[in-house]
Amino acid sequence: MDKYSRATIREFMSPSNIGYIDGPSGTGHITDNADAVELTLFISVDAGRITDAKYRIAGCTALIATLSVLSKELPGKTISEAMALDMSYVSGLLEGLPESKWRCAGYAIEALHLAIEDYQSKGEATAG
Repeated sequence: MDKYSRATIREFMSPSNIGYIDGPSGTGHITDNADAVELTLFISVDAGRITDAKYRIAGCTALIATLSVLSKELPGKTISEAMALDMSYVSGLLEGLPESKWRCAGYAIEALHLAIEDYQSKGEATAG
């Protein structure tokens, strides 16, 4: 059985920023039936900086906790800074995440990249 840190349990039990953004700048959606995951990450971007991040999720403890901390970490970051975030960084925010859960929690990072790619594909991207 995987042992979660107090930070991970706290984020799972009281996740931040669950919801939807009307007219998001970018959206990243992932469905993986094998891992019983469905998530959508919404971002708002202004002048090359993420101003808001929200998500809708059906997934495991690790994924919910990861999305919660990620959604709090993103506002204020440039697109380049957001693209540089990885599982090691997010695991640190959660005071460690069992490596067996990195694949599932990695969907949060993948959804972020998809949301940024969606934003950039709309031609609204500015350097950052």
